[in-house]
Amino acid sequence: MKRSIEGVVFCISLITIILTIGITLQSQQSLSENALASTTESIPANNFDGIITTVIDGDTLDIRTNDGNSMTIRLVLVDAPEINEFGYNEAKDFVTQNCLDKSAAVDPDNNQDLSYGRLVALVYCNGLNINEAIIAAGFADIYMIFCEGSEFGNSDWARKYGCDARDIDLSDSSIPEEPGTSNDDAQGEISNDCDSAYSGVCIPSPPPDLDCGDIPNKNFKVNSPDPHNFDGDSDGIGCET
Repeated sequence: MKRSIEGVVFCISLITIILTIGITLQSQQSLSENALASTTESIPANNFDGIITTVIDGDTLDIRTNDGNSMTIRLVLVDAPEINEFGYNEAKDFVTQNCLDKSAAVDPDNNQDLSYGRLVALVYCNGLNINEAIIAAGFADIYMIFCEGSEFGNSDWARKYGCDARDIDLSDSSIPEEPGTSNDDAQGEISNDCDSAYSGVCIPSPPPDLDCGDIPNKNFKVNSPDPHNFDGDSDGIGCET
């Protein structure tokens, strides 16, 4: 009888030990997962570094920070094609080739709130400004509606590709200069108020007559009339890529 009781006690003790170990391991796993989970609950005050772990599309990627945290980043001022839009794969492939599994430096846009839980930021992949690079390569457009509010709206690269369109340097463009008109005078004409025929972008009213190659904007809405004839196929979208 005594041996039987001792056996029962031993079994209970053994089961207790096993359960305790299981609970401890589960707790440690939970803590580990939480440490790696997205910490994008607020805008970081300072720049930070990490490794790009996933490229979601042409303007969204995931980073594992040097502190071991994981977060999703929305590239500031970049408007890349969505998954059901033309050019989606090309834009995603461009970012993938330049950023995936590479070191990255992140500069958060302190003037913008989180975008659907994503940190809006400027990202350098191995020193390359990927925000500027994807626009320069023609796989994305400048997101002009955020130019005014963004911390980077007045940066040289943002202005070059469409932010503050009235002050764009058109000295190298193909816009012909009228005889007897100085370049400064031509710049003055370009700086007229934005034409209401074009939504979401600032296109100066004629003259001069502009072509799609003269402006950095693509795939914008065109209302009637279309004084610059940007919407050649009359589908309501100007300078389609």
